[in-house]
Amino acid sequence: MVKLSKLQMTALLLGCLVLAGGARQLWRAATAPPPPLTSVVPPPPPTPPPRDFPAPQAPTINGLEYHCDRENRRVYAVKADTGEIAWVSYGESGWLVPGAAFMLDVSPESELWVLNPGRRRLEQLNPETGDYIASWEPREPLPGCCNPVRFAAMSGGRFLTMEKGRRQARLYAPSGDVLNVLVANLSASEHNYVLIHNDDRVYMSDLQPLNGRVRQWEINVHD
Repeated sequence: MVKLSKLQMTALLLGCLVLAGGARQLWRAATAPPPPLTSVVPPPPPTPPPRDFPAPQAPTINGLEYHCDRENRRVYAVKADTGEIAWVSYGESGWLVPGAAFMLDVSPESELWVLNPGRRRLEQLNPETGDYIASWEPREPLPGCCNPVRFAAMSGGRFLTMEKGRRQARLYAPSGDVLNVLVANLSASEHNYVLIHNDDRVYMSDLQPLNGRVRQWEINVHD
């Protein structure tokens, strides 16, 4: 039998300890439970394409169809059956239209209202004759040179507006007081705004140029 020296015996014991430690680590690795599965978060659904709004239509009352002529700064009515011009109106003291915003609307009560943006108000015309009747404007003065840029005549003498500068869509009482801020963060350009009044619905949209998304709203004129 080979007799080991103390130094050799010590080295042998150390080697055995190292081997035992490695074997223990291997055993732990082999018997350890598998790690839990990481939950997979599905990607967000794609943004739906903008919904098609009804095509804008010229409002009518008793066979008269109403139009704004921005180039000539006038409002006129056409007989729907013949196409003959029934009347032409220049409002109380002319339509001031510095930009592209020039529109009219008929309320559920058959009141004819026209946007006069340069005067920052709406003007009511007699739907049969085109004569000026009255004007409406918010109690809080509208900002900028020409506002609102879009509007709808709601039931009960209320008005829905889309306003540049302030970049909001608001619902006003007949008194001019704000009833509700419907949209608080419209995009910066009025050219991104769309408002269509069709039957008892008002459709609004706003293009967000930074991400290309179109936000849309649908409102009942009686709400």
